[in-house]
Amino acid sequence: MHQNLTEKLIASHLVSGEMVPGSEISINIDQTLTHDALGTMAFLEFEAIGVQRVKTKLSVSYVDHLTLQEGFENSDDHKYLMTVADKYGVLFSKPGNGICHQVHLERLTRPGWTLLGSDSHTPTAGAVGVLAMGAGGLDVAVAMAGGPFYLSYPRIQRQPHAHGGCGGHAGDGRRRAGRRRGHGRRALLPVLPADRPGRAARQAATLGDGQGCDP
Repeated sequence: MHQNLTEKLIASHLVSGEMVPGSEISINIDQTLTHDALGTMAFLEFEAIGVQRVKTKLSVSYVDHLTLQEGFENSDDHKYLMTVADKYGVLFSKPGNGICHQVHLERLTRPGWTLLGSDSHTPTAGAVGVLAMGAGGLDVAVAMAGGPFYLSYPRIQRQPHAHGGCGGHAGDGRRRAGRRRGHGRRALLPVLPADRPGRAARQAATLGDGQGCDP
């Protein structure tokens, strides 16, 4: 059977497991993103793993959530994120550059890649053919250290195309789809169940030099 886009993206990044709905798989991660609300903990966890540089194709640290300086805590976090990004080869996006998921979508995504982010809006990048998922900070830290991301293989929901698309005018199909309130062309999107807790912690302990996170 022919594969749709979601299945192709997973298959091209599959590390372990079988592509059967509900079964545990692991995939390679090409990109990560973090922001200042959750990124501080993610990078502390990354440092605890003990690798010298990030091993993704691209990792970005955005400062876009906690820009109101009511105390010293936020500015201290921002200084840490800037210096840790420079130390480990992470791209740093300073305050004012824009919101992480939108800037990443417009400037840094690559169709066919995978993206793991510590922001719930990370799947925005799916609009351009990226397998993009939000996750916890430890999952993102493990991905930055070169470890795979574990998840349950999603149930792929297939929707029929609008009538009239073949041999008819494209506008006719769009208008009919609009009148049917969304029963027309649909992207083939995965339905991702909740991941199993604790797997990232166990994986993190295997990536460092013996000084990794305690599983």
